[in-house]
Amino acid sequence: MAVLQVPDPRLELISSVYEPKRYTPSTVEIAEFPGVFGARSDPRLLAKCRESDALALVIGTFEGRALDEVRESDLGSLSDALRDEMILADLTVAESRLPRLNASLKKRKNEIEEAELKILVRCLEQLEAGRTLLDLDLTTEDQRKIRGFGFLSLKPVFLLINIGERDVGREEEFAAKFLEKGLTARALCGDLESELATIADDERGQFMDDLGIDEFSTPKVLRAAYECMNVRTFYTYGQDECRAWMLRAGQTAVDAAARIHTDLAQGFIRAEVVSFADFQEYGCIKNVKAAGRFRLEGKDYTVQDGDLIIIRHSS
Repeated sequence: MAVLQVPDPRLELISSVYEPKRYTPSTVEIAEFPGVFGARSDPRLLAKCRESDALALVIGTFEGRALDEVRESDLGSLSDALRDEMILADLTVAESRLPRLNASLKKRKNEIEEAELKILVRCLEQLEAGRTLLDLDLTTEDQRKIRGFGFLSLKPVFLLINIGERDVGREEEFAAKFLEKGLTARALCGDLESELATIADDERGQFMDDLGIDEFSTPKVLRAAYECMNVRTFYTYGQDECRAWMLRAGQTAVDAAARIHTDLAQGFIRAEVVSFADFQEYGCIKNVKAAGRFRLEGKDYTVQDGDLIIIRHSS
């Protein structure tokens, strides 16, 4: 398990204005589960994967072959195999739940279980047809009702391709091969980055320049995770703390309030909102207000990436 702080130049700028006591960037928890798929699959690790918000599937570059040696059939076979493994795992879960659900409904009527059954039947039909649940038209409420199943094929997925040193500099080409197949992908050279990490800071930059590496892969992986999960970042600010928060795209001001503290959501009155672009242009909230760019938004306001937000609430 690793907890990574998300590099955030916007939060750094906000903090440079307020000089807070605490600086709190967003974090992403990453857990490694080797050998989840394939012949040596471990059901216990598979169960752990179901608890995640997204899956990053790490693959080697086809027994060390260079990009020019990788055939289109390799890419197709890999993407098909990953999809089939997740569908099969989800089918096992859905098929084991269905008989118990039907038995329970025969004993007594239950509206919650009836709603779950309708969604589960749709999921089974989709999985039996060899299609992932991401391709099924499920509402946010539908997904909430079946969240406990932890369906793998309903989770956002991206690929991390571990390339060899001879292909360093061609990471984008590797990723593009998978993008053509509709898969989000990032390529990196794990061996080389491990070696670079052991070099002194004052010497590492020159080595990276010589190799054409502009940054380590951690920020790239985090950006891929954000893109894959379709999340947005909003900020709270002040002299006590400047903090970044993650929120799903499409969520509202009251969702942002709940993310900060449940009491804020329950007593929600209004959200004071400033876009990061306006904050950056005018330099501080006082100047934003003077320019007429400061806004008061209701609970249905859809939070935008980069919003600076203060919640007004009743105690």
